Formats: sequence, structure tokens, C-alpha cells
Amino acid sequence: MKISKEFDAIIGFAREEAMRTGSFSIEADHLFLGILRHTANSAVDTLHSLGVDTAGCKAEIDAQVFHEQGIPYGAEDSIRLGREGGNTVSMAIAEAMAEGAGEAGAIHLLKAICKQENCHSSEYLRKRGISSKNIGKEKQATQKCDTEMNKKNLALLLSTINLNINKNNIVS
Repeated sequence: MKISKEFDAIIGFAREEAMRTGSFSIEADHLFLGILRHTANSAVDTLHSLGVDTAGCKAEIDAQVFHEQGIPYGAEDSIRLGREGGNTVSMAIAEAMAEGAGEAGAIHLLKAICKQENCHSSEYLRKRGISSKNIGKEKQATQKCDTEMNKKNLALLLSTINLNINKNNIVS
């Protein structure tokens, strides 16, 4: 299973978030901060559609994980996925495989973070009624709505074409 470019970029941002917050290991909260920092991804779009204030969310998670002493930039090679972060990435890949997706993306990472038990990000989301289950339903509902709209638009377009054809006496 491959990971998408956005997923890869999020991991890079998560590494920087771990350094900024003073951690030598990338954990689920750093991955979540990486999603928020990336901004242009399916997970952030989903959070916005569910009414999450991502700036307020970032501030709250930062307050929970921030340590006074950051990691110096010369030490970035020593930053690694921690146990929880590694489990989260593995769960995201499993989510993508279960959906039959060609690659794991930000939305799969968000679902995996929601499933974590002991991280601030999943707790923040749970308090707002957001889980991996309603993330999938929200996406499916959007796709269903788009499909319904496309069918209605197509029917309207076809009826307009038929009216124009009859009006111009092209078809008797």
C-alpha cells in the first residue's frame, strides 16, 4: 500500500511539530497537528464540514503537548515515530486497505487518530461528537448528495435539450 503525497507531507509536518513541541518521538497528537498545519487536505476539509474550528483546535492541542524546551534543528534526524505514532500510521494504512483505496491519505490518518485511546486529539474530537465512524458517514453522505445532484442536473439538462429540440422542430 502506498501513501499519498499529502500523507507524506503531513508526516514531515508532524516531525516539525514534534520538534517544536519538544518531543523526540512523533505521536498521534503530532500527526494531528501535522494534518492541521498542512491545511489543504481531505482531513481538514472534513473537519471544517463537521464544524471544527481548526485554529482553536490547534491551540488546544498545542497547550496539551507543548514543552518549554524545543528540539534543536540539528537533531531532526533523531526524531522518529513513537509507538503511538507508528500504530496510528499503521491503522491509517489499514483504513485505506479496508476501503479499497489505492493509497492512504489524510482522511485515513484522521480516522486512525480518532481511534486512539490516550491522545489529546482524539479526546478533543470525541468531545465534539467526531469519530472515525461519522467521518466515513459524512464523506459518504457528501458523495451521495453529489451523485443525487449530478442525476438531477443531468435530468434537467436532458429535459432542457428536449424542449429546445421540440421548440426548434428538429424532432417531430
